[in-house]
Amino acid sequence: MGLIQIPKLEDFPKGFPRLACFLESDDSFMVYRRFGIVFSRLLLNKQDEIRKLEAKLHAMDRTDDVPIIGSKYLMSQDKRDPQHLPEGFVETRPLLLEALEGKLLEYSELLLKAHQTKSLEKPAPRDYRSVLRFMEKGGGQLFEAEMSWIYDKEDLVSLRPGREHAWLDGVLERMLNFCRGRVVR
Repeated sequence: MGLIQIPKLEDFPKGFPRLACFLESDDSFMVYRRFGIVFSRLLLNKQDEIRKLEAKLHAMDRTDDVPIIGSKYLMSQDKRDPQHLPEGFVETRPLLLEALEGKLLEYSELLLKAHQTKSLEKPAPRDYRSVLRFMEKGGGQLFEAEMSWIYDKEDLVSLRPGREHAWLDGVLERMLNFCRGRVVR
């Protein structure tokens, strides 16, 4: 029967490999950036792309909303010959709707991912301090720019499951540390 191998920090090279080992060593240390502002920027960009396509669709509908000739294009899917598009249009309604659908699906996926990420809990203060101490004491030995994410405290999330009793963990941990100190004396 084989022995259980538990990775040791010392087995990993300094830098990101060692930091990754540390973060994975305990659920409490699974602290990462949420990138909330980046999500917002990406969502705003996708939203604007959709707005532009939507405006084109409405413009095409208004252009086709003329008696007899144009209204036939609004009563069915656009069967217009691409060679005979109204002035200023470069695509048929089905192609425009296809582009709109693609952008809308991208936006929806990103929106749901942003919501899911935003729903993650913030790290408990003691978990944050543990990761911060490890990094500041050279545990990962990263360059200043690479470790700057740990100082963006408001944008950090924890992957630690079941944090609803985290306060109790902290109380018990402090009590044990207090008791251990009294026994040693």
